[in-house]
Amino acid sequence: MRYDVIIIGAGHNGLVSSIYLAQKGLKVLVIEARDRPGGMADTAEYKGVKYSRASYVLGLFPKRIQEELGIVFPTIDSDIADVFVTEEGKVVNIWRNKEKRLEELKRLGQYKYPKMEELLFKIKEKIEQEMQYVIKPPSFEDFKKAVEGTELEIFTQPSRKFLNEYLDEEFQPYFSYGFMYDLPAYVVAYYFSLDWKIVKGGMGKVGEMLMSRARQLGVDFLFNTKISEIVIKDNVATGVRTDNDKIVESKIVINAASPVLLNKLTNGLLKVHHPEFRPRWKRDTLVLRELPNLPDYMRSHLDTLFTLPIGEVTIPSAVDNSLGGHVMTIMGSYEEAKEFFPDLEKKVIYIDRLDAYKLEREYNAPYGDMNHMPMYTEYLFDGRPVKGWGYATPIKNLYITGSGTYPGGQVTGVPGRNAAMKIMTDLGIE
Repeated sequence: MRYDVIIIGAGHNGLVSSIYLAQKGLKVLVIEARDRPGGMADTAEYKGVKYSRASYVLGLFPKRIQEELGIVFPTIDSDIADVFVTEEGKVVNIWRNKEKRLEELKRLGQYKYPKMEELLFKIKEKIEQEMQYVIKPPSFEDFKKAVEGTELEIFTQPSRKFLNEYLDEEFQPYFSYGFMYDLPAYVVAYYFSLDWKIVKGGMGKVGEMLMSRARQLGVDFLFNTKISEIVIKDNVATGVRTDNDKIVESKIVINAASPVLLNKLTNGLLKVHHPEFRPRWKRDTLVLRELPNLPDYMRSHLDTLFTLPIGEVTIPSAVDNSLGGHVMTIMGSYEEAKEFFPDLEKKVIYIDRLDAYKLEREYNAPYGDMNHMPMYTEYLFDGRPVKGWGYATPIKNLYITGSGTYPGGQVTGVPGRNAAMKIMTDLGIE
């Protein structure tokens, strides 16, 4: 069968693209190297106990896109978006209720925080309304012009300057990972959300529900199948070659996997540069006999995310009986967690460790980059992944989506939507 569109990779953005295109009547095939949908938004299992393996909370997937797809993800409601504990041991409840949230920060002496939050919401609203849903990503210069002469201009300045203006240093790590301090404060706004929530059934539910919706619309899927080559004739993509040397033809090909893979898939015709470093993060998931002793501030809010000095922690099994056992996820290491929870070692049955090397090997993510491309200045806006590409490559009918395209990483669905819209525009489909 000849398809209208072949999508390489069943990560959430590839699935989102498949739904939008199928809604317009296009015949779509999604080809995935692994045995399940969702990419890094997946659920693993150990002896009947389910857990989110790579991604662990959902917070940047717009309601607009969920509505357009006809999907509502099953998240766990909570009064608090996050419990943040500083290195000095101060506990900050990030309430979803605005009055409670602002009062909490003022109680801790952060009297400038209300203005900081006002600016964060203003810039996020401006980006969403003017720059988020686009078929041609804006440049950083476009962003600078859009905020020039306004109070939002500070988001073009280093994150460190923005944070120092409004917060004591002790509280800054909640809003900025270490690598972000010298990047534009735009990146702080990008990650800022009060919608972070645990997904019932694990993050794999995101991929499962998107795949189910796609199948309802007639999308075909091929799992456990690797792509060895994108077939290109006279600088036009005409299909793909699978690892068993089978050619599947299509009018359009979308690479929804890391754009770095295009170097190999196009036999060097395309070149995507990555800084070629492997980050040192660790992501440990623990299956437990029972929960360890927890501080009161955790025990009273088990339905949320905890940003602790050891890393980000969730205890999804405390609010989700469908997991089949006790689970703790740590965006950090078990070794450090043992120091924070002294009786943890006695409770552990199984540890699933993910790091950059394992991520590269098991998720086909070059250099173990969770975001496919770094969220560095040169890879923001229309520099993602290559300056000027947007969602179309220099090869006709070969498009790209995924976290390595604008606007960037995390489970958002925005690149998937935008790439589909670009294709429909090019095809003259309204």
